[in-house]
Amino acid sequence: MNNWPRNPVLYEINTPIWLYDLSRKYGGPVTLANVPAAEWDSLAALQINAVWFMGVWERSPIGIQVSNQNAALTEEFRKALPD
Repeated sequence: MNNWPRNPVLYEINTPIWLYDLSRKYGGPVTLANVPAAEWDSLAALQINAVWFMGVWERSPIGIQVSNQNAALTEEFRKALPD
C-alpha cells in the first residue's frame, strides 16, 4: 500500500440498506457476492480511495432488542425501510 494517499477519501455505505435498495432496483436478491458491475463502476467513478461497508456483521438478539426499544432509531429505520 505504498501508493495510499496521505489523506484518503473513504466512502461509507450502510450495507443492509444499500443491498435492499439494489435488490429492489434489480428485481431480485442482491448480496455483496453479486452486486452488478455497473454499481461498482458507479462507486469507482466517485474517485474514492476506499469503501467502508457499515453494518457487515451478524446482529445479536440483544442488539436487535435494544434497537427495537429505541423509538428514535426505530423511526429512522422506518424512514429508510418503510415495510
